Amino acid sequence: MEKIINGFRYVLKKSSEISEEESKHFIDVFNNVFNKNYGMDWFIWKYIDNIYGDSFIVIVYDKDKPIAVRSFWRNDIKDKMESYQPADTSVLQEYRGKGIFSNMTKLVLSEIGDSIIYNYPNQNSFPGYIKLGWKLKYKYHLHPIFSKKVLKNSESIVEIDDKYLNWRFADCPIKKYYYYEYDGRYYLLVRRKNNIYYVLGKFNKEFINKFEKAKAPIMFYYSDKKSKLSILNNKSNLVMKNCDGDNIGYISIIKNDTI
Repeated sequence: MEKIINGFRYVLKKSSEISEEESKHFIDVFNNVFNKNYGMDWFIWKYIDNIYGDSFIVIVYDKDKPIAVRSFWRNDIKDKMESYQPADTSVLQEYRGKGIFSNMTKLVLSEIGDSIIYNYPNQNSFPGYIKLGWKLKYKYHLHPIFSKKVLKNSESIVEIDDKYLNWRFADCPIKKYYYYEYDGRYYLLVRRKNNIYYVLGKFNKEFINKFEKAKAPIMFYYSDKKSKLSILNNKSNLVMKNCDGDNIGYISIIKNDTI
């Protein structure tokens, strides 16, 4: 689909329909805005090799110049529940304040139908989502791990499906993940930041060679439950559209695009 809005050309396609040139336009705008150096391997991993299928991608042009991009990334939250997460949104600085972000969003929503849409807005953008009719599902909290019993018993530390683990984490070209072994029975996928490790979930032992081992780490885990020791993680409110969330159960933090 192509549409002219206020003199700008909006191109909306499914990821499998994107040309190599358009892929490069998407990457160039994203790298420009966020000062990244992502390559085609990142785009192919995230949008072409996606195990769930096509994402929706918008590229906006001023004549032939790509000036803005936005994706609704296919990342199903449950089996057979088609779900999308807004991601990788970038507008060149000189084109901000012209309604381009809103127009890109409206264009995708007009095509996406009744599929589940969910996102993890921070505290600054959270009120805007609620005003637009999104429903709050969770406020995630970080809990320090003082006892190994937590690693075994917490419902928030979910089993990561093998196929999802391999695509989403092992094959990811831009982020490094680690694993922590507990008593030779539980293998935990973790992210590292400032020498602190954040537990994402449990996984099958056969995949440990795909990750580097974390040794004696300080660890936290994410949960929607609150305790006296928990810390509210402002980057991880979960909001949903086209779904009240009551019939899908717990949604792990591993679905967050930025985790």
